[in-house]
Amino acid sequence: MDMTEEEKAERELRQKKELERRAKTRNSRLFLFFGSIFEIVETILVIFALFIFFSFLIFRVFNLPEEAAKTIYQFSTIVSFVGGLFLGFVIYKNCANFIIEKFNLTDKLSNEVLGHYSKRYRKAQSEELKK
Repeated sequence: MDMTEEEKAERELRQKKELERRAKTRNSRLFLFFGSIFEIVETILVIFALFIFFSFLIFRVFNLPEEAAKTIYQFSTIVSFVGGLFLGFVIYKNCANFIIEKFNLTDKLSNEVLGHYSKRYRKAQSEELKK
């Protein structure tokens, strides 16, 4: 039952690849966990900022009649929420791409995460497909 040198080398290679895969998976999960927390906080702040901005415009700048101000205020609340969600997603994706590029995380994260966030990785993948 002794293993030959080739079998030992192959076994070590498989173990090394498995450890790398696990490390990438762990790093990707941590990146997504903290990224999700950042996205939630950042989206809430954007919604709140839009809400304050529209309230300031409606009640301080335009000095609308009370009925018109109430109607526009209700509409602006919906716009603040939907616009804040959209802006939050866009800002989060750009921040994630920036962090991946800035800290050179392409070799530390899984391909699924890189394919979703990194523009450089997507561009390299599309160039490989063209060949």
